[in-house]
Amino acid sequence: MREISVEGCELLGKGGNGAVYRLDDETIVKVYFGKRNSPEKIRQNRETTRSAFVQGIPTMIAFDMVRVGENYGVVYEMINARSFSQEIAANPDKTDEFGHMIADMALKLHHTEFKDGVLPDSREKIRNEVRMTADAGFYKPAEAEKLYKLIDEIPYRNTFIHQDFHPGNLMLRNNEIVLIDVDDSGLGHPILDLSSMYLVYVTAAKARWKATSQDITKKQYARLWDIIIRHYFDTNDPRETAEINRIIKGYSLIKFIKGVATSQTVPNILRKPVIGSSKRKLFSMVDTLHPIP
Repeated sequence: MREISVEGCELLGKGGNGAVYRLDDETIVKVYFGKRNSPEKIRQNRETTRSAFVQGIPTMIAFDMVRVGENYGVVYEMINARSFSQEIAANPDKTDEFGHMIADMALKLHHTEFKDGVLPDSREKIRNEVRMTADAGFYKPAEAEKLYKLIDEIPYRNTFIHQDFHPGNLMLRNNEIVLIDVDDSGLGHPILDLSSMYLVYVTAAKARWKATSQDITKKQYARLWDIIIRHYFDTNDPRETAEINRIIKGYSLIKFIKGVATSQTVPNILRKPVIGSSKRKLFSMVDTLHPIP
């Protein structure tokens, strides 16, 4: 296996699963962390990428797998492509335009159909998040069952769900968005994607988790999300957008609680009170949640 170094390379984006660097004018590399840092996981991702590409999802096909120090990575062709997160950060006057682009791409993804079985049912990922939280001791059996029931009520769709659709996983080429990470992709209802997006554009942005790493300000994230929601749902009604956000936030709390429960970076002194507060919010609204659109 070819070995490369990213020393001195431009960092284009970074998330919980890896970091993306530009190697030269024509190629980039995604270096994987943690559980994704294995040849088997990377091969699975390459197959998912190929399946998505064949169906018209704008993503890149990998050249080859490489070693980057103690980690593994995948090299992609990215001629004339720019980091979307850097474009957003550098052009605050274009925030509305970028928000419309993200919403349009989300709509395209959520209307792209696949044959059943080509990609996994995305509901299983959120079921697994409930299981992991329960195994960590933060859900009682009755609470977990209530959440499983909520998830089971989300109707299955054979349309594409990215599940990590944030600016750090997007590139801009010829003024069009290109996906560089489809690791968590599957098939399912858009609420599964929208709730994952909420964690980045709203929850994490307020806490400055993503904003500091991508140099996108909290104000920009707030404006982006407002534009995305209004354009995606085709509404300018404040009451309607407030209800849309309430529902999306409700589903996102399942993912948020799992993240706090299992993350090694969350101090133990904060873990229990943060989860307790989030659980109270979740279970106070769980009976009123329903998948949208």
